[in-house]
Amino acid sequence: MTSDADLRARFAPLFAEIADGAAARERARDLPRDAVRALRRAGFGALRLPVDRGGHGASLRQLLLLLRDLAAADSNIPQALRQHFFQVEVLLRDADQDESRRWLERVAAGDLFGSATTEPRGSAIGEVRTILSRTSTGAFRLDGRKIYGTGNAYAQWLPVGAVDEEGAPVVPVIPADREGVEIVDDWNGFGQRLTATGTTVFRDVRVSEDEVRRFPAGGPARGGAGLHQAVLLATLAGIAESAARETAGQLRSKTRVYFTGTGELPRHDAVVQEHVGRLRAAADAVGWIVDGVARRMEEAWDLWLDRDADPAAVDAEFVEVELAVASAQVEISQRVLDVAAHALDVLGASSLDADLGLDRHWRNARAVASHNPYPFKARLLGDHALNGAEPAAFAVGRDVGDRPDASDRRGDGR
Repeated sequence: MTSDADLRARFAPLFAEIADGAAARERARDLPRDAVRALRRAGFGALRLPVDRGGHGASLRQLLLLLRDLAAADSNIPQALRQHFFQVEVLLRDADQDESRRWLERVAAGDLFGSATTEPRGSAIGEVRTILSRTSTGAFRLDGRKIYGTGNAYAQWLPVGAVDEEGAPVVPVIPADREGVEIVDDWNGFGQRLTATGTTVFRDVRVSEDEVRRFPAGGPARGGAGLHQAVLLATLAGIAESAARETAGQLRSKTRVYFTGTGELPRHDAVVQEHVGRLRAAADAVGWIVDGVARRMEEAWDLWLDRDADPAAVDAEFVEVELAVASAQVEISQRVLDVAAHALDVLGASSLDADLGLDRHWRNARAVASHNPYPFKARLLGDHALNGAEPAAFAVGRDVGDRPDASDRRGDGR
């Protein structure tokens, strides 16, 4: 296995280049297309592929380590790639099958997967309105609309959460530039603005039989659970690292002092030193939490990748993973939001200069922490501790929506 040091050294120069333009891209809302292309050329999307399949042979823990490093350079990019890495894990589980082998060859060549799973507002929870239908000629056509298509502007392939005409779940995987596919950069959030989290529309899109994934009955129901959220935790850890690093850099070069201070220069001031130390400690701590979660996930991953493993045993392992990820999410979300909110406390008004872009750390942390909000995960942990309740099984594309009777309960019809 490639060492942590070797992997980090390989990508560190590229991450440094990406970091140099991060604040300017945020100000201009300039999607980091060049940065993603550079990552593709460097084989970043193939981190988890074995070396003999054209990858870097990274472990799951190393993947999350490098995503934290990348997030410290530009937090938008790891979030944009999280569905890609989940798709790669699914393919690696069946790596010796012809279909998976073909897809893994594309990943080794630099192709990325996007995300087309979330139904628009107004859809009932569990309802999928994106339909794959068979035409009179026997071909397939795909029609529907998805929101939160994170990373689709950077992707070559779109896995689409859909149902067939009988309502069975299917996943067509189609080229992002196929006729009838429209990718819209309409994400209007104040944070993580460059994740390309927009709307994706499918209008009478041609789909061939070999592009449709179907789901066989049986097998573990929870295998692979927790990775989507773990990528977000690595992203939050990277934001904390960047906030701590940039704050220290500003203070290291700062010469203006307050008359109430204790040092001739800010970097010699005891109050400033304590503040920077607290930022450093928080950034280190959340990084270690992510690393611990990754190690726990690897244990479950080894079992999941074993096709002969008992599905019930796999599911039991991933229940523990989901609880571990939930615990990490509760702690990391609060710590990083606190770091990002208070990073500027001793920098003074000059740190508010928009050209510095220091405000992006809190905005981006707030956006990431708003995914699957941590108070719900805290409740889940409490229910498990008190009542032994297991977390509900997560299903991509069927995890969010309107309650069918919600308007009746509100009484206002909205």
